[in-house]
Amino acid sequence: MRFLASPSILLTLSVLTCGISSAAVHHVHRRASLVCYEDNSLRTLQRFSSDAAAFCPKYLQSSSEPLPRNLVEVPVTRLSSACTCFQKTAAPSPTWASAVAPTPTSISSVKTTSWSTSASVAPELPTSTALPPTTTSEPTSAPNSVRAVGKAYNGGKRGLVYDWNSQDYSKFFKNSNKIAFGSNWREKRIPAPGVTFDNGAYVPTIHVDGNLKNDGWLNAVKALIASGTPMIYASNEPDNQGQANLTPAQAATVYKNFVQPFKGQAALASPAITNGGGATGLGFLENFVGQCRDCHFDIINVHHYVNRWDVGVDQAVSAVKSFLTKDVAAFQAKHPQFQNTKICIGEFWLWGASDEEGADYLRKLLPWLDGNSNVACYQAFGGLWKGNFINSAGTGLSRSGQVYHDL
Repeated sequence: MRFLASPSILLTLSVLTCGISSAAVHHVHRRASLVCYEDNSLRTLQRFSSDAAAFCPKYLQSSSEPLPRNLVEVPVTRLSSACTCFQKTAAPSPTWASAVAPTPTSISSVKTTSWSTSASVAPELPTSTALPPTTTSEPTSAPNSVRAVGKAYNGGKRGLVYDWNSQDYSKFFKNSNKIAFGSNWREKRIPAPGVTFDNGAYVPTIHVDGNLKNDGWLNAVKALIASGTPMIYASNEPDNQGQANLTPAQAATVYKNFVQPFKGQAALASPAITNGGGATGLGFLENFVGQCRDCHFDIINVHHYVNRWDVGVDQAVSAVKSFLTKDVAAFQAKHPQFQNTKICIGEFWLWGASDEEGADYLRKLLPWLDGNSNVACYQAFGGLWKGNFINSAGTGLSRSGQVYHDL
């Protein structure tokens, strides 16, 4: 089904909600933006925007248009609505002035980061530079399938996302001392020939087949931990049909079989959930916890996306802050397993923003994330693709990429 809300309706909704409290604005916009985000495979199209820009107009005219290789993970049943959403978010950004929602009170600022758990109660946690000790007896050299190369973890918060299509774009971040780690939704640092990442430590993500299996995971992660991996990501967006697409019970099984065994060897992150409502987002995590009562967590991993045609830059920044300090903090306070955990915002972005708006978004948000002692790590999405942190020619950093490199 195509997304049929007209720009005039969305504009009316945005204007009407400007006078509501910050919490109300946050939740209204989140539901609106996720019509595209959760129910479709919009993110894949936006990641490979040049392919999508060429493919979608033709596909919407004729469904017989062949699917580009980069877009094959988009289910055929969602191509039409995903392309419609892509064209809407790729349109020029609206020019109306954004209403600025009040910024939630910031948690006290510190400069050091600990991904390990602490004995104190969230949301304010003491910091330490010590990570959980590596107890594996595996050799320190990794097998060729993992390629444990690159800088050691530097204790920072900022990560880069990349995949097999990122080529050698990590070279543009080589001189940045801000990048601490990277991830690519798999257990392999080098996902394909020609793709490099030597900008920091590598954080693996468990990805399973239809039988909830991954035969290469355990040995690969043991080698990564021996080489200095500080953290392990559980399933990527199990609450999203376009990503891991697991039930809470399945996500719990995956966690117990593939993540829990590394307790004490690296910081363990919960399944990364979207900022959706209902049975998705924190609602999904609620049901997951019920299936994973004996599980150990060091990190609560969340994602946050809103669309530029729903909100302005300042509203988007406030939405992230509100989500972390209100919604996520309330969830942590409710569940003993998460009361001593810190937060990783493993993906976040303002979809549909221009390059300059993306840079402005980062300028306003990154200092807050860096100074928030309850945030262990973050990765903007932005990433190592042309049209994101790499300019459209592939010859250097975009404006938003330069901010992520420098600030």
